[in-house]
Amino acid sequence: MKTQLSIQERLKDLRVEKGMTLEQLSQQTKIPASTLGSYESDDYKEIPHRNIIELAKFYEVSTDYLLGMTENRQLDNIALSNLHLSDAALTLLKDRKINTLLLSELITHEQFRKLMLDLEIYVDGLADMQIKSLNFVVDTSRKADMLGQSEILEPDAKKRRNSTKRKQSKD
Repeated sequence: MKTQLSIQERLKDLRVEKGMTLEQLSQQTKIPASTLGSYESDDYKEIPHRNIIELAKFYEVSTDYLLGMTENRQLDNIALSNLHLSDAALTLLKDRKINTLLLSELITHEQFRKLMLDLEIYVDGLADMQIKSLNFVVDTSRKADMLGQSEILEPDAKKRRNSTKRKQSKD
C-alpha cells in the first residue's frame, strides 16, 4: 500500500510528471528556481501561502493535495450523486469501516476494469441461472393449471385426493 507523500515529494513528483526542470518551472510560476529547489529538498523552509496557491494553480491540483490533506488532486469536488453510490456504501466510506486508501489503490489498478468485467459476468451468470429456475417453476405451474394436474407441483396431492375419496365412499 502507498504511504502518504510529503509536501516535498508531491512538489517534485508533480514537476517531474510535467517533465520540467526547476528553471522551466521558475519561468512559468515566477518563483525563483533556488526557492523551488528548497521546497523539494528534505530541509525545506516554510512555503508562503501565495506560493502554495501559485503552485497548486500551475499543477491544477488543490492546495489540500499539496499540503497532504487529501489524496485527491482535483480542484473541484465531485457531487456524490454523480458517483452513484448507495447510502450503505457512503456510510462505509464516511465511517472509515473500510480502508479507503486501499480501496483507491484497488480501483485505480490497471487490472481493476478486467476484474469488474469478470465479476459482472459471474453475477450475470448467477442471475441468469436464477431467472431460468424461476421460469421453470412458472412454466411448470402454468402446465399444471392448464392440465388440472396439481400432482405435477405437489406429488402428495393425488394421495390426499384418493384418501378423501375413500373416506367419502365409506360414509
